Amino acid sequence: MRKYDFFNPLIVVVAILAFLAMGYIGSFNYRFEDPLDGEVILTVIFACAVFAIAFLGVKYKVNIKTRETNYLSEKLLLALTIIALILQTLNLVLLGGIPLFNSTLKANATTNIWRVAYPLFLITINFLLAKYYNRKYLVLVILGAVIFGLNGYRTSVLGILGSSFITLYYLERISRRFGIAFIAIIVLGLMAVGYIASQSIAGQTWTLNPLELIFYRAAFTLEVFERILPLAGTTGGKILAMIFSSGSPRTFIGEYVLHYNVCLTSTLFGPVMLDFGYVGLTIQMLFMGAFLGIIHKIKRGVGIGIYAFILTHTIIWIETGPTDIMIWFLYLIGLIYILIVLFKKNTGSNEN
Repeated sequence: MRKYDFFNPLIVVVAILAFLAMGYIGSFNYRFEDPLDGEVILTVIFACAVFAIAFLGVKYKVNIKTRETNYLSEKLLLALTIIALILQTLNLVLLGGIPLFNSTLKANATTNIWRVAYPLFLITINFLLAKYYNRKYLVLVILGAVIFGLNGYRTSVLGILGSSFITLYYLERISRRFGIAFIAIIVLGLMAVGYIASQSIAGQTWTLNPLELIFYRAAFTLEVFERILPLAGTTGGKILAMIFSSGSPRTFIGEYVLHYNVCLTSTLFGPVMLDFGYVGLTIQMLFMGAFLGIIHKIKRGVGIGIYAFILTHTIIWIETGPTDIMIWFLYLIGLIYILIVLFKKNTGSNEN
């Protein structure tokens, strides 16, 4: 047994504070005449505290061994993983090019095919690793990161590599050397995709190197959040409604906050602050802390994979904001898993 669990939900707090630090540094060097406003810093710290309290308040324990679902066979999961890769390849073919190198194609790259292919791959590769670990499946992980990375979005690369890494961590399949190499692949992959995509934006000339670009993006996203604070609670739930209906929440935020027709990331806290102010922020962070805390305590088998991809995308939301219905679908899978475990516990089911 490991002495410390590095990927318990408090890693979200660590990631938030790291993002805040990068944004603060970036606000001096690349974006602002003045550093981040004190209210931004205090609001972020408040959100972290609420999340931590919710996680630490989870006392739920499972004293039974939950039976794995029999229909998740290795062959089925492998077939679905390959189908997801084929669908994304088809998506690239239908787009007529590689979005990573073309900003116009990138703007249209998140098609309905991609919306099926990405979550399908993310779910099945983590289930495959969690339930039927085989080193050869790591080839599929890398292949998926490359193929989905060609869409030009860092989040896909981090989602695949990050969740796979966390799944392997809980399976205790990561040696020190392997861990260092895998983390290096994640960091380099994110920097490469972000930098190449930025260079392909029409009408912009970037002078920042890949590392500087990370600090700039953090600073800019926190600047958007800074401008949201005076507008807290003024949209009355419109962004939440758009997430689960139609429209583009990030574009709406761009128009509402900066008065430009531009798609913006606004941190994990921006959308809920615009909709419901500090009350909404408190409820959101309580929910996320408790939800991740429960799954973290009951995870086993495919539950490890479920926890891994939900945790990874929650960390991704620190920059992008929880405005993707596709990722809320991952939370729904987590909820179903919790309900299954509760049912098995209440009926006294045990693994044969």
